[in-house]
Amino acid sequence: MKKIASLLLTAALTVPACASVSDLLIADTKAGAVEGVRDDAVTRYRGIPYAAPPVGDRRFSPPQPPAAWDGVRSAKKSGPACAQGPARKDAAEDCLYLDVTAPPKAKDRPVMVWLHGGGFSEGAGFDYDPARLVAQGDVVVVTVEFRLGLYGFLTGDNNGFQDQQAALRWVRDNIREFGGDPGNVTLFGESGGAIGACAQLGAPGARGLFHRAILQSGNCDAALPKNYTPTGSAPFRFFRPAAETAKVREAAMKAVGCDDLDCLRRQPVDKLRKQYDKFGAATYGTPALPEDPAVAVEKNHIPLLYGWNQHESRLVSGIFAVAGWRMTAQEYPGLIADAFGADEAAAIVREYPPSRYGGDAAVAWGDVFTDTASCGQRPLPGYRYEFADENAQPFVDLPPDFEAGASHASELPNLFEVAGRKPITSDRYTDAQRALADRMIGYWTAFARTGDPNHEGAPVWPEEGALQLKPNAIEPVDVAKLHRCDFWNTL
Repeated sequence: MKKIASLLLTAALTVPACASVSDLLIADTKAGAVEGVRDDAVTRYRGIPYAAPPVGDRRFSPPQPPAAWDGVRSAKKSGPACAQGPARKDAAEDCLYLDVTAPPKAKDRPVMVWLHGGGFSEGAGFDYDPARLVAQGDVVVVTVEFRLGLYGFLTGDNNGFQDQQAALRWVRDNIREFGGDPGNVTLFGESGGAIGACAQLGAPGARGLFHRAILQSGNCDAALPKNYTPTGSAPFRFFRPAAETAKVREAAMKAVGCDDLDCLRRQPVDKLRKQYDKFGAATYGTPALPEDPAVAVEKNHIPLLYGWNQHESRLVSGIFAVAGWRMTAQEYPGLIADAFGADEAAAIVREYPPSRYGGDAAVAWGDVFTDTASCGQRPLPGYRYEFADENAQPFVDLPPDFEAGASHASELPNLFEVAGRKPITSDRYTDAQRALADRMIGYWTAFARTGDPNHEGAPVWPEEGALQLKPNAIEPVDVAKLHRCDFWNTL
């Protein structure tokens, strides 16, 4: 604290007479002081380095501590997204930064560390503005950038996951200066971020760094079935054994003319781009992740809140429609047969006929894949939910006549202001939808505070079964019945 007192004294000598030292939003971290900004009901500190830039000799290596700096570092702008596909223009390899959003004058508040979605391959933490979550829930939220694709998962070290652990260590060592309680940390994420959070449950390097977890539309045995995205694709699992990763890595190195990692470290980004998508899976059977997370999660002893959306896979069939392919009722039986086999296809088409969906085969296809995945997921001990707002805003712009329902990631605007999506305060949403968003923030932050989402004035969330989150109707739901699990289990 002597260091920050000295910095504040220096700053006081340079500010206008109308300003006071208490107006300066300066926090002291282990590496140096940072200055944030007041933004309506929250205080923000953006672009704080939690690890050294993973470039040059550090490319493909575990994260290293950030270099210390003198003076006060401006923390008013987020760092770049981590390097990914060419469509993301604001991405770079030097990306190991985090943002902290806190209530003004916070002290010992619960901390929530957000891992963004994107399947280990794309996305950015700063795309999710947590101001409403922070202000309404009275929590401190940390959004994290971590390495993706080839840069994060080329080696069995799973450097993308180790980045997440480095961010959690930063929280442990520094968050009290921002008003957070390092002894009360919830790790939460959606899609790929939830799969990553689930992996951290069994990762030795994450032990003791967080105390609860929220998994939104992602789990430890997450996989994409045959013909999921795009049609014609092979089955894909987000975790693979070390020997499989080694084969993929050797093929990638050969493709760019390299024999070792030192050679790869010298290659320009453009030369590596064609190999990027081969590393959308993490590796187990290594010191960083000794066990398959699907096995390790069974040994978890920290509180969990987890769930999915009622029409998860409609997002995928909707994206097909955006790309110019709206599958027809005539194509539908053949596509189901190709995905599930001819013996089962007839029964599936009878159970999910396009006529039940207004003749829209793309919507029927989405529910087939949603329900088979839902029924195949093993239940975990914890508080389970199903987000079921049929008029939720899709995560991407879909055709206006496409009934997306509660599709994948459509719950996110209820918790965050999401880049590219209309905010919950806009006229896109009804009062009932805004009330649901308030309820969800109440549940999420109560869980972060105590390990139990139940709190005064809210509908009871049972520990057994699941709670359906729907405008005007928050109540227990039979997930197995809703997703026709009797049919899938006897198919």
